[in-house]
Amino acid sequence: MHMTTPVTPDQFVVTMEGIAHLPTGATFTPHFGSPNSGTIYKGQMGSVLKNGEEYQPHEVEQMMERLWIEYLTENPEAFT
Repeated sequence: MHMTTPVTPDQFVVTMEGIAHLPTGATFTPHFGSPNSGTIYKGQMGSVLKNGEEYQPHEVEQMMERLWIEYLTENPEAFT
């Protein structure tokens, strides 16, 4: 049985332009003027990467959501 790779906060880059999961290339880009909605690009979530790692899509998306909410809470001026 293949083991999936744990998703951790240090695998992400979060900026005003959105959030990216570096190993898979998955991204969330907020819609202009609406930071709580946006576009998700799934990248290689759910695929076995060349290095053998595999990230479960729901785990990546959950961490993206958590980190994005933290970013918005810590940077309320970013979207005003």
